Amino acid sequence: MSIVTITLNNKNFQLVCNDGSESQLIELASALNARIAEVKIANPSSSFELLLVMSALSLQEQTQNLSAKLGKANDPKSGDEEEKFAETLSTIALYLENLAQKIGK
Repeated sequence: MSIVTITLNNKNFQLVCNDGSESQLIELASALNARIAEVKIANPSSSFELLLVMSALSLQEQTQNLSAKLGKANDPKSGDEEEKFAETLSTIALYLENLAQKIGK
């Protein structure tokens, strides 16, 4: 186990993490700190705790949106729609090929 010091909104925090995970934790903290800075620009008088809550809610929304997109991508119905679309395109392509042959004769 390692102890890593991260900085969020100019405040230092010491966290324990697994050996080998230090750089990942530092990268995550850096990304969170950037998010907090963005929220702080829009809400300069907010407390650190409120900035954390707003940042966490923003990240949660982003997570839900990505999960919803992944769910749609993995949805079997989505595959059925893609198959139907592909079949429709094939039908149109065959029709156009037949039409081109008739025009060419």
